Amino acid sequence: MLLLFGQHLTRIAALTTHAVSTVGEETFLTLDLTPIPLPASLASLLADLRDMPAPTNWAANSSQDWLFPGDRPGQHLSATVIGRRLAAHHIPNRPARATALVALAQDLPPAVLGPMLGLHPVTAAHWRRRASTD
Repeated sequence: MLLLFGQHLTRIAALTTHAVSTVGEETFLTLDLTPIPLPASLASLLADLRDMPAPTNWAANSSQDWLFPGDRPGQHLSATVIGRRLAAHHIPNRPARATALVALAQDLPPAVLGPMLGLHPVTAAHWRRRASTD
């Protein structure tokens, strides 16, 4: 999601299982209000995460339906932990996010990019300017 949609790690960590939906053969990820169709490989991974049973060894047994549940009941995995895991695979957070947003901004106008990714209109316009070519 970082490499495809340029999402902040804090937003990725806080995704719930309700953000991933399947309609027929197609799987969608809803980042703000717009469901985005996913490539088959990512759809399969996210569907597996969504369909995992909640941990049963917690006394409170309340996973809150996090897509990335943390070690403590009711809390999601922290953005710091996700960032460290990505860094272990040589995926730098900031450059990867910037590259993804520039690539999307080259193809989509700010009026589409903003609502799709949950970006403020000014931020979407900023990424469009950064993506402009000579």
